[in-house]
Amino acid sequence: MKRRSTILLLVMALLSPAFCGCRKTCTCIKNNGTSHTFTAEEVRAHNGTCQSMKYMYNDGTYDPSASYYSVCSWD
Repeated sequence: MKRRSTILLLVMALLSPAFCGCRKTCTCIKNNGTSHTFTAEEVRAHNGTCQSMKYMYNDGTYDPSASYYSVCSWD
């Protein structure tokens, strides 16, 4: 019985992120004070780090020589 309970708890722990409804987002604050959020999928598609999204423009272009956002961080 103890083994069955342990397995059940392990399965529940592994599946809980899929059902919690929580989504990790990268929020970037523009230089004019407004903000824009990127999904984790968008971040993975563009260099893979939230901090690198500082150089991502709204139209999807990427320019590492110009910072479009003042700061980007995970929420």
